[in-house]
Amino acid sequence: MLDRFRLNFRLRINTAGQVHVERGHAPQRFLRELPEVLALFDIRRGAIECKGRGSGMRLRFVDGFPAAGRQAVRNIWQPPTGPGGGGGMRAAG
Repeated sequence: MLDRFRLNFRLRINTAGQVHVERGHAPQRFLRELPEVLALFDIRRGAIECKGRGSGMRLRFVDGFPAAGRQAVRNIWQPPTGPGGGGGMRAAG
């Protein structure tokens, strides 16, 4: 089955709790704060994928990522902001 959202990046967590970017480019702020969350919840395996585009980017947890730390990872994730509105007063409705 084809996935309609493209993969922006994939992060792999190894047994030492270190984060490696397998594919794409993850935001630097997210990469800086992620090891702290992983250490707090003692997460030593799994992967995080980011799919979508623009403001529709979503995190997806794969390869046995523990459910305990998922919300904490989502809390530090801030998708990039897209461009502003599409027009003037008339377009605003």
